[in-house]
Amino acid sequence: MKTDDIQYREPSSRQELESLFELRYTVYKEDHALKNMLSAPDHDFNAYDLNALHYGAFRNGEAIAYMRLAVQEETHHTQFIREILDQNEINLREKEHAFPFQHYYPNPNWAGNFLDQLKGKKIGEVGRLAIHSEYRQGGEVLDDLFLAFIKYCRNDQKINTGFGSCTLLLERYYRKFGFRRAENCEPFVHKNLPEAVIVRFDDDFSV
Repeated sequence: MKTDDIQYREPSSRQELESLFELRYTVYKEDHALKNMLSAPDHDFNAYDLNALHYGAFRNGEAIAYMRLAVQEETHHTQFIREILDQNEINLREKEHAFPFQHYYPNPNWAGNFLDQLKGKKIGEVGRLAIHSEYRQGGEVLDDLFLAFIKYCRNDQKINTGFGSCTLLLERYYRKFGFRRAENCEPFVHKNLPEAVIVRFDDDFSV
């Protein structure tokens, strides 16, 4: 499939951001395992989206891939998110933790120590990956999305450390983008998804 006409970038308008969320919801709803991760039966917005950087792939104006970086403060996307929520009369549950992984990593002491070690750094959690079904074969879009997103985080947003969950099967794949398993992280299972670990990337790795 031709991929040189795909743009990897932030959404440039509220409409583009909304189209990324529609894609995310559709991908998760159609997947037997991922649908259990949906925030609600009719949408996939959650409180972490308000403090997040949203990124996607677009082809001919159509959203075909999405990734999120949940951070510790509001971003330039926050107002758009609020407008979308208000327009659709969606009320979100308040966050119970600083980052999403704290909901599903089974050892809260490890999670707390991990975040304590990152105090003073600009950090974020990578997640909510979604790729349109027509663009998954061959892996080119996934590769290009990861490469563009990591560069965006490091170079444009000056993220010192990013982290997220990764299945054991994909851990080697993540390594080529600078991810490594977080120190002393134990594999875990969440909602019958494949066994996973927490991985991280830092700003001293070049891609």
